[in-house]
Order: sequence, then C-alpha cells, then structure tokens
Amino acid sequence: MSKTVVTRIHEDGLRYRSKTVGSPFASKANTRSCFKCGKHRTPDQLQSKKLLGKTEMVCKPSCKELAAALGE
Repeated sequence: MSKTVVTRIHEDGLRYRSKTVGSPFASKANTRSCFKCGKHRTPDQLQSKKLLGKTEMVCKPSCKELAAALGE
C-alpha cells in the first residue's frame, strides 16, 4: 500500500509536497468561462456566438447585463 502524503503549502505559497486533489471549480458543477469577460458561468447563463470564425460561449444577454443581474 502507498504511504499517505499530507499536503502542506509553505508560507511563501510556492513550494509543496503534493498538490491538493481536485479542481478549484469542483464545487461549481459544469461551468464554462465566457470568451469575452472570462468569468465562469453555468451553461444556462451562456449562449453561443460566432466570433473570429469560431463558435464561442459568451454571457447571455451580455456580460454587463448578466453581471448587473447577479450583483457582481
């Protein structure tokens, strides 16, 4: 059996024995980032638009309106 490794991040935050398990977005089930503003949103808050010849996901209806509605 493998030995249990305890994760400890030093005060400088740069060196560690092992990384923490999982993703920083694990608590937010199924999120994607907006191509324009970069904020992570749930799929129902995004819409697909053709930008620069590719289909990208952007905030619905717009980044500013969604941020105002969510109080960000």
